[in-house]
Amino acid sequence: MKKTVIISIAIIYALSIFLVTFFGLKHKSFNEIIYVSQIEIIEKNASYTASGVKYIVLSPDENGKREYQLVWKVTPEDANDTDVDFVYDTQKQHVSIDENGLVTFTASGSVDVTVMATDGTTVSDTIKIIFK
Repeated sequence: MKKTVIISIAIIYALSIFLVTFFGLKHKSFNEIIYVSQIEIIEKNASYTASGVKYIVLSPDENGKREYQLVWKVTPEDANDTDVDFVYDTQKQHVSIDENGLVTFTASGSVDVTVMATDGTTVSDTIKIIFK
């Protein structure tokens, strides 16, 4: 081989390494599953016990209704399955929670509500709701 052929191959090789390093490879992954990494119950009026348990104490409204709407945030927002389940003690007859997170009390009392991801992970957040 001639020197010019070898030098040309070396220049093309070095240039290709530079171009791939500089511009990078754009890897696309199809059907990638993104799992929930965090769930946070958003409540600006919540307090915390010494052990770190989040709780809120509420009173009935002017009509005597004891309702509380849970608000939560799922991270990352582009997770494949952002649905959640509400786990609580169903033996307590004075409390019910609908599929939208509306907690309804028929009498005074408290309940621990856990908002849990349904994508197979164990990600969750818990709040204790106390109605006077």
